[in-house]
Amino acid sequence: MSARRELPWLMLVWLVAMCVAFRDPILSGFDLGFGDRADGVIEISLLEHWRNVLAGHALWNRPIYFHPHADTLGYNDGYLLFGLVYSFWRNWADPFLADTLNAATFKTIGFFASWWLARRTLGWQAGVALLVATLFTISNAMAIHAVHAQLQSVALVPVAAILAIGTVRAEVAGARARARGFAAALAVLMGAWLLTAYYMAWFTLWFACLFVLSWSIVTGAWRPARAIGLIRAHGGTIATGIGTFAIAVVPFLSVYLSKAQETGGHGYWKMLGYLVTPLDLVNSGPGNLLWGWVNSGARALLGSFAADPDLPRRVFGGEHESGFPVFLFVLAVAALWRVLRRRPPADPVLFAFALAVFAGWALTLQLWVASPWGVVFHLVPGAKGLRTVSRYQIFLVLPVLLLVAAVFRHRLAVLFERRRAPALALVALLLVEQINTVPAAQLSRAANWVPLTHIPPPPAGCRSFYAVRTHRAEPLYRSPEMQAKHPHNDDSMLLAQLWRVPTLGGYSTFQPADWVFDRPLAPDYDARAARYIAAHRLSGVCRLDMADPVPWRRIDRP
Repeated sequence: MSARRELPWLMLVWLVAMCVAFRDPILSGFDLGFGDRADGVIEISLLEHWRNVLAGHALWNRPIYFHPHADTLGYNDGYLLFGLVYSFWRNWADPFLADTLNAATFKTIGFFASWWLARRTLGWQAGVALLVATLFTISNAMAIHAVHAQLQSVALVPVAAILAIGTVRAEVAGARARARGFAAALAVLMGAWLLTAYYMAWFTLWFACLFVLSWSIVTGAWRPARAIGLIRAHGGTIATGIGTFAIAVVPFLSVYLSKAQETGGHGYWKMLGYLVTPLDLVNSGPGNLLWGWVNSGARALLGSFAADPDLPRRVFGGEHESGFPVFLFVLAVAALWRVLRRRPPADPVLFAFALAVFAGWALTLQLWVASPWGVVFHLVPGAKGLRTVSRYQIFLVLPVLLLVAAVFRHRLAVLFERRRAPALALVALLLVEQINTVPAAQLSRAANWVPLTHIPPPPAGCRSFYAVRTHRAEPLYRSPEMQAKHPHNDDSMLLAQLWRVPTLGGYSTFQPADWVFDRPLAPDYDARAARYIAAHRLSGVCRLDMADPVPWRRIDRP
C-alpha cells in the first residue's frame, strides 16, 4: 500500500481509537476527565506547578505545598513532560479540560509512535501496524487504570524503542554520528521520563536490561573477550548514551534520592499485596465486555468462603485488574512457546526479546507470600520505589503485542488471502476483548472546578494558607478516612498554584514527617496547625473555610 493510500486509513483508525479511549469524556461533553476527586486534582496541581515554572513564578523542584518544606516535588511523580504539554493547552482551556487534552496528546503520541515502530522501523505490513497501534491505544488495562494519569506515559515506550533500534542500526551501518544522536536523544528522553512518571520509566529501563542480558546469553556476548570487543568497537556510541544519561538523570536524582532516604521508599510487605497472582495474568476486570465474568466469578467464589466480605475486592479488584484479555493472553503464551522452544534460535534478537518478556513477567508472580520479585526488590536499584508492581503488566502491553505480531503476522496475512471472514473475526475478537465498560473518567469539571472558581483569593498579607473546607458541602469521598485526608488538602494544592500562594497542607505519595493537616473538622485541627506554624516560625498564615460566612481568617504565630 502506497503512503498516499495509507494515510487516510491511518487517520481514520486513529480517530476511531481515540473515540473509543475517550468515549466517557466525549459523551459527557468534556465535563468528565480521567482521574478522581483525589489523584486527579493532585495531578492537575503538579501540572499547574510546571506552568508556573515556565512562567518564571516557581522553582522547578519546589511546588508550593507542604510549605515551608523544600524539594517537595520528590514526594510524588514529577509530571515534567506532562506539564510541558499541559502548559500549551492551558493557553485555551481551564485546568481540568487541559488535563484531558494532555491525556489525549499522549494517547496520540502512543498511537502514532507504535504505528511507526511496527510499520517503518520494523517494516511490517500496513494492516498489522494499524492493529498493533489500535490495540495499544485502546488497551483494556490502560483503560481501567487511566484514573492514574502518570500511567499515560506508557505512550513513550514505542518512542524509546524507535530510538534504541535506530541507535543500533545506525551503529551497525557505520553511521556513527547518527547513532550517537539517537543514543543521546534516548538518554534525554529517559532522564525526562523519570522526572515525569517513575513507574513506566523504570519498567522500560528494567526491560531493556533484561533484553540486553538475554541477548548476551543467546549470542555469547556475555563472555569477557566478546564483551570487551563489543565495547571497544562501539565505545563512542556507548559512552555518548551513558554520558548523556548521567547528565540527564541529575535533576531526577537531586530530587528523589534525598526523599528516598527520608521516607525509606515502599517496604517489602507493603509491596507484596500488589504483585501479580496467577489469575491476575488474565484479570481484565469485571467490566470487560467479553471476559468480565472471570473476575466476577473469582470474586463470587472467594466471597462464598471468606469471612471478610471485602477480601474478594482486595484480592481481585483495584490494581490487580491489570491482566490481558484471554485471547491475547493465549496468543502471547503460544508466541512465547514457538520462539523459546527452538534451539538454536532462528532469530537471536526475537529469542532474546521473548526471553525478556517471559523473565520479566515471571518475576512479578506471587504465590502466597513467596515471589521472585523479592530478589529484584532488594538487589536492583530503584525497585524499592515501586509499590504497585502489577502495573508492569500495563508496560508489557506493547512488548506482548509486538511479540504476537512478530510470530503470527505472516499467518494472519495468509489467512486474510485464503479465508477473509475467519481472519476478520479474529481481528474483531482482539479488538472487542479490549473494551471495558467501567468508566475511568470520574473527575467532573462542574462538580470540582466550578466551585473552586468561586473561592475568593487570599487577602493581602497572606503569605501562606491552610484549608479546612474548600466546598460549603460536598459528597463523601470514598470513606471517612479518605475524606479526612483528601478534599481540603488536594484542593489547597491546586489553589496554591493558581494563586501562587504556598499552602501548608497538601497530600502526596509521601508526606513530611511533621505533616498534621488531616481530619480538618476535628476539634484539635487548628491547634495542630498552630503548633506547625510555630515550629516553622511562619508569619502571615491564613485559614480558609468556605463553610464560614467569612472564608478567610488571619492566623498569627504565637
